[in-house]
Amino acid sequence: MLKPVQIACFAIVLSFLNPTLIGIAQNYSPSSVLSKGKWFKFAVTEDNIYRIDYLRLKQLGLDYPSNPRIFGNNQGQLSYYNDGSQPDDLMEISIYTYNGSDGIFNEGDYLLFYGKGTGRWIFDSTTGDYNHVRHNYSDTAFYFITSGPAQGKRIGPAHEPLMQANFNSAVSDALYIHEVESENLIHSGREWYQPASYSRDTEVNPGFKDLVTSEKIKYTIRVLARASVSTSFRITENGSVLSTIHVNGINLATTTGTYAQAMLTGGEALPFSPEPVYKVSFTNNGEVSAKGWIDYLTLHARRQNKFDGKFAQYTDSRSVGNGNVTEFTI
Repeated sequence: MLKPVQIACFAIVLSFLNPTLIGIAQNYSPSSVLSKGKWFKFAVTEDNIYRIDYLRLKQLGLDYPSNPRIFGNNQGQLSYYNDGSQPDDLMEISIYTYNGSDGIFNEGDYLLFYGKGTGRWIFDSTTGDYNHVRHNYSDTAFYFITSGPAQGKRIGPAHEPLMQANFNSAVSDALYIHEVESENLIHSGREWYQPASYSRDTEVNPGFKDLVTSEKIKYTIRVLARASVSTSFRITENGSVLSTIHVNGINLATTTGTYAQAMLTGGEALPFSPEPVYKVSFTNNGEVSAKGWIDYLTLHARRQNKFDGKFAQYTDSRSVGNGNVTEFTI
């Protein structure tokens, strides 16, 4: 049932734009590439190499199935401010086509392209670590496929670097984020969290393989609690406690104060297993009505550069440096 709310007071906060940001000229496309031809839209939810068979393109009814072209503009979430530099139209993506023995893209052939999900891992050169940027409004990215009388962009052959490698990487970064967005605390805003039960632990399995077990795994965790008493969260791996996070109590009687107290912490520890599994537990300190939530848990480990025949990315933050030319050994 809706209830009337009496507003006792309000405030207006004025802010002024930096004059240098006003009147910035930007060139716009006269029309969208979607305005001509036959188009089909498809969705991806993660970074991967995607395959589309020629037969599928033919079944879609493309006018020129032997000359497929894929477009996208997936650069993550747009800026909240009108200051972004993203292109205003879809951009063509270079694709690889397997043309069989006849050199023509036709029956029995397929195309491959690299598609990206909506999330991003951003490297921070200051800390030497990564920050995960989640898209707050979509977990699905979209690409568009069309065809034309002329061949579109294709992935060309790789070229040998002009300089000799001076850094070798046989170990790369393994990154994982656990973030379940199932509850919005005050039914407002873009923040969503995963409820944490004091009677059941939350298990986090990053699926790490080929870990360098002599290297510490960095972790960052953010949690929230709503209780009148101090509560705590505990993160463990293989039964060993990595960290205990204490969350102060709040005044539950007020309607204008903090709804839930948040805590952010991090650390690093050697893994107790080559394939570690973590658990996050919530302790209500005897207050049955206490509530807890997990915002996210990120993990940054080191793994050997191995290829198991599936899609794999190799990123080594330790290879970053002025003048570095890195050779990856897989």
